[in-house]
Amino acid sequence: MFPRLAHRWLAYAVALQVVIWVVGGVLFAWLPFQPWVKAEDFVRKPEQALPADWAAALASSAAVSPVGAVQAVTSAVGPDGPLWKLRLASGATIWLRADGRAWQATDAAAVERFARALYRGSGRVVGGAERFAEIPVRLGLVRETGGRGDLWRVSFDDAQRTRLYFDGRSGEFVTARTEAWVWYDLLWRLHIMDYRGGEDFNNGLLRAAAPLALLLALAGVVLAVQALLRSRRRRTTMRPQQVADPS
Repeated sequence: MFPRLAHRWLAYAVALQVVIWVVGGVLFAWLPFQPWVKAEDFVRKPEQALPADWAAALASSAAVSPVGAVQAVTSAVGPDGPLWKLRLASGATIWLRADGRAWQATDAAAVERFARALYRGSGRVVGGAERFAEIPVRLGLVRETGGRGDLWRVSFDDAQRTRLYFDGRSGEFVTARTEAWVWYDLLWRLHIMDYRGGEDFNNGLLRAAAPLALLLALAGVVLAVQALLRSRRRRTTMRPQQVADPS
């Protein structure tokens, strides 16, 4: 009696989450991750060789720009070619042209042109390049750029509704998103029960639900074993008695 009651009440408590875990597991196993979720079928990440005299060009650009104390320097690719991305001790970020020429903030036409060059699908641009101070949340939970704002977005009308995101000032490529990515991210958040950041798979909700789901499974095993034993006893009692041969 107790296993049946335990199984019933545990099912009330965690059944929906168990279904979400199973559905998420199926999606994670079958959805083409690199081609669709990571958009490798639709986007070619930008690559451009730095000029041969890049070190001198960087030194020259930094010398004529009052950049302050620099903590880190990385290279990036914008609509007009390679850039230097300098992170300052103050926390600010500035960009310099890798060829030594003066850097200028990009515009919508340049971003759209850059997006077309990176796109490898069969869709067409929808609405041109749009600049967002904040990217809208999808499906109530999904943040396509992790909360990062001031981005250009260029959308295509292919089957996955591919969207390319670029930095609002420099125009450097940030990321690509598809509908497959959105659903993957949604199921991942529901799977690990982290409805905000989508990265904490050791949160309190998950740690509470996991043992309850384990108890639900164990109670189900006990009920299954009990059902098998009852079935065996029933077959034994219904089996006809052998009659002794009088001869």
